[in-house]
Amino acid sequence: MNSQRLIGVIATREFMARIRSRTFGITTALTVIAIGAYILLQAYVFNKSTTSLDVGFTSEAQAISAPVRAEAASFGVTITVHPSASAAAGKADVRSGTLDALVSGSGAGTTVTVQSTVDPTMQTVLNDVAREQVLTEYLTAHHLPPSDVEGQLAFSVSVDALTPINAARVQQIVIGLLVAGTLYVSLVIYGQIVAAGVVEEKSNRIVEILLTAVRPWQLMIGKITGIGLVAVVQIAIIAGVALVLASATKLVSIPTLGVDVVISGIVWFVLGYLMYALLFAGAGSMVSRQEDVASVSMPVILIPVAAWILALTVAAPDPGSTATTILSLIPLLSPVIMPVRIAAGVVPFWQVLASVILVIATIYILAAIAGRIYRNSVLRVGGRVKLSDALGLAPSGKPVV
Repeated sequence: MNSQRLIGVIATREFMARIRSRTFGITTALTVIAIGAYILLQAYVFNKSTTSLDVGFTSEAQAISAPVRAEAASFGVTITVHPSASAAAGKADVRSGTLDALVSGSGAGTTVTVQSTVDPTMQTVLNDVAREQVLTEYLTAHHLPPSDVEGQLAFSVSVDALTPINAARVQQIVIGLLVAGTLYVSLVIYGQIVAAGVVEEKSNRIVEILLTAVRPWQLMIGKITGIGLVAVVQIAIIAGVALVLASATKLVSIPTLGVDVVISGIVWFVLGYLMYALLFAGAGSMVSRQEDVASVSMPVILIPVAAWILALTVAAPDPGSTATTILSLIPLLSPVIMPVRIAAGVVPFWQVLASVILVIATIYILAAIAGRIYRNSVLRVGGRVKLSDALGLAPSGKPVV
């Protein structure tokens, strides 16, 4: 078989073995459950807002029932007015749950009785109406036409924003950060899976059998490809469930994502995964125990971590700045930072194209380096292989022929 067919066979074997594994099913299910629970809690518990209230008004508070109901409606809250024969009877209804609140008194002596906490909108409306009632009574007592004075107060302060916030731009940047965050987490998780997979085959000596039939670089590329396909399937399932739940619960208003944002997310995941998977595969081949995977992978993990921090602190606040532009063109940082700029709509096409070309060139370079490390290390068991030995360098620093 030619190289492409061999790599395809290895990738298919890796994909089928992992997609059928209990680990894949459990991790996918637990992640879906966790995200689903978070969305449901946010929608029905933490972000729950009261849209209707049953409020009792004693006889002395009846005068403000109509304006309270009218102003509450402007906030999207419907108040159903219930006349209460007395304060004592109204409090009994609140205590039993028949009423959400009881309003008694008038003017500055207005009191609202609730079971435990007052609805914020209700409190704001009562404050406004009570103050207006006190002002009207004061003006009437001093023989001043309330309508004339209220007419003078019917204005809104004009806002002159020196640097106005573009709501659409903010939403675009949030979308970009969401894509970047997903890519960052995926690169770290699945990169470590690649490293752990290499160590697993090395520790149980299966790699020795496989290398009798295929070349080391073919085995490495096949493993990376198979795990990458598993990553795509798992991310698609998790993202699909999250999208459906978020839309069904109306937790957020999901905007119509531009085609460029969707395509960029897919492209940068593929490019970023290939780039980092090569680094993780090379790193994993240098050790023989699963306990050593974390330590040998840490230098690689720090790169996407740094990219995510820069995306939050530099790219998101100013996606069009010179600093952000330079950072987005650095190949190892591009998969996390460039999606933020693309979503914000501030990156010209030539910069995206240049970034993609630089990343592809970096993948070819890393493939050669990682392939060399993998070939020189994957059959060595025992202690950790030194980087110079893994690269096949002589003490003089020259490659060993």
